[in-house]
Formats: sequence, C-alpha cells, structure tokens
Amino acid sequence: MKNNFIFFIFSPFLGFIQAIKHYRERWAKNSIWLFVIFYGYTMYRPEIMDSSRYVTKLKQLYNTPLNWEVFIANFYSDDSGTVDIYQPLVTYLLSMVTDNGNVLFAVFGILFGYFYSRNIWMLLDLTKSQKMNTTMIAILLAFACVIGFWNLNGVRMWTAAHMFFYGAYILLADAKKKGIVIAVLSILVHFSFVLPVGLLLLFYFARLPWRILYFFFVSSFFISSLNIESIRTRLESIAPDFLLPRVKSYTSEEYVETISDLNATGNWYITYYSTSINWYIMILFTVIYFSRNKFGSYNQSFFNLFGFSLLFLSIGNITALLPSGNRYLLVAQLFATAFLFFYYAIYDNREFKKWAMLFSPLLFFFIIVSIRMSFDTISLMTVLTNPILATLIDLPIPLIDLVK
Repeated sequence: MKNNFIFFIFSPFLGFIQAIKHYRERWAKNSIWLFVIFYGYTMYRPEIMDSSRYVTKLKQLYNTPLNWEVFIANFYSDDSGTVDIYQPLVTYLLSMVTDNGNVLFAVFGILFGYFYSRNIWMLLDLTKSQKMNTTMIAILLAFACVIGFWNLNGVRMWTAAHMFFYGAYILLADAKKKGIVIAVLSILVHFSFVLPVGLLLLFYFARLPWRILYFFFVSSFFISSLNIESIRTRLESIAPDFLLPRVKSYTSEEYVETISDLNATGNWYITYYSTSINWYIMILFTVIYFSRNKFGSYNQSFFNLFGFSLLFLSIGNITALLPSGNRYLLVAQLFATAFLFFYYAIYDNREFKKWAMLFSPLLFFFIIVSIRMSFDTISLMTVLTNPILATLIDLPIPLIDLVK
C-alpha cells in the first residue's frame, strides 16, 4: 500500500510502469487503479468525443442547478431519454461542488480503474509461480487493450463492460453467485447491457450443447448483412416506451449513414486491427475444440468460460453488422482473450501453444494499433506530471501531437 501512494504522488505513470514490472507484488494492481484515476484527471478530451459532452453537462448543471426531484424525474421519461443511472448521477452530484471536468473524469476513473485492474489481475493470479512467456504476455496485453483504460472517454459503455466482465467471470470461473448481481448492475451504467446480461442468464441456466455453440460461432463469421429495417421494427415492438428514443436513434437511416461514413474515412490499420484479433480467436478456439485433449479432463470453469465465449462471440459477430453493434463484439473479445489466457495458463496443451505462438503476430499488430489509438487521449500531463503539478497546470496535449 505504501508503494502505491509514493508512486502516485511522485509519478503515477512511473507507478504504472513499476506495477507492470513487479506484477506479483500486492501493491501492483492498486498502482494501475490509481494511474487510471490520474489518467481521467489529465486526459485530453477532444470536442468530438463523448467526454467533452459530459463536461459540458457538468458545467450546465453547476451554473443552472436542478433540484433533486426534477433530476430524478428525468430518468426513464419519454421526454429526456435518460436511461442510464451512473453517469448522470455522478455528474449531478459533482455539479453541486465543482464544474471541473478533470475532477469529473478522475471520479469516473475510480470505478473504471477498479474493475479494469481487478480484471487483469484475475488472469495474472492464474499464473501463480509460473513464468510467463512471450505468447502469454501477448494474450494478456491483448486482453488489456481490447477495452483499454483510454476507453474511459466512453465512460458509460466501457465501465459497464469491465463491470459486466468481472461479475460474469467470477460467476463462470469461480462459481461465485454474487457475480450475477454485479453483472446485472452493469445495466445501470449502460442500458445496452440488457443483452449481455440476458445472454449470461440464458447460458447459465440453459446449458446449451457444445457442438451447437461452436458451429453457431463459425457460422456467425459468414453472415455479411442484416435487414436493419426489420430489426428496427422488431426492437420497437418489444422495447418499453422509455427505450424507444434510443432504439430509433441507434437504428435510424441517418445514424447508419453517419457510422458508414466514419468507417470509410478511417485508416486501414483501424479497420484491420479488430479483424486480426478476431481471426486469432477463431483459429485458437478451433484448435481447442478439435484438441486431442478429451473434454472429460477439463474442469467446469473451462466449460463455462469456453461456452459463454462462443455464445457471446457469435452474437457479437452478428451485432457488429449493425451501427454501433461492434461494441458487443469488443466485450465478447474481452471474454475470448481471457479464456485463451486461462487455457494457456491451466492446461499443458502443446498443440494449442504451438498455434498460439505461430499466429501471435496477429496479436502484436492488434496491440500496437491499440496503443497508437490511446495516444489520442493520453496527454503529456498524464506521462510527465503528478497530482500536485496537475492541479497547477492544465495543458492536456495529446501524445499523438508528438507523433504526427
């Protein structure tokens, strides 16, 4: 605990580096947690990103306060369209004392950083005293990059993602029933987690057959298009009234066109970095499925994690064809990379390890592009300052400005 605060006061970024180097120390995961909080305080927030909108809302509430009754009435109302609890509530409470966007995102970093650091160390705890090789490190880094700490910009979706993963993982791998509660609470952070929670409950109670899950997963790779109009109609028919504005906005023709235009203008590596990890997962899941190791020798944690990853990846591949549906695939990739690390650490399957090493360049490509993308919001203040200097200086210059 002492090392955490020494690094945090002197240099959170140095604490981040030392935590990676000394990951077996008890203080390491808390250094990552504190660094994420500091990142939230010092991150660069471009006007086009969600983070800027949240800061604007904080300032509006600070300058024009709402009473509690009016604020509460906005939730789940047809007029406001507010269906998430976490971000609006934190913003409202902080607006009573400050309009500082840095403070807002530092507070957001508390919950995000907690689950982000705990999720990484749940996997590291699997290694115990064994030494990690290059392939294991690559899989772990890929897991940490699928929804990296720099995704704090989209605080609602990605906080919910790590929260859901934590709950689902301890339920599936450790049989801890409290995991269901934590997973369900992710819906309060982002309403769209109704779908992942529904899948988790379906899998947990229905116990779907392995062959069906695997071939459903393989088939999902070859679905090239969906009828968005029919999906919109179906969703509008089953969604409660307070969710209709969100359903319509996410499936409207204008939104579809906007997302398509954004994808078309992206750099080539932005398009292919997600594809690279998808194919890595596909190849290794196939190796595991047809492995010589008999299913009877695996434990229940294996069956749970493998099965749910197959189910979630299948749905993620399908929803990725919808505007903004790719977010579910990212959450599914979180489970898939975690399972691959779990399998590598627990089972001595030499055939699997050979294939994992052979196709590791796909992971390294994904990791490199992910780190490059983090430069858009990691600032020089994040790397070079500390909590004392950051309160005196407010010049969040993104690292990408040094690269371009």
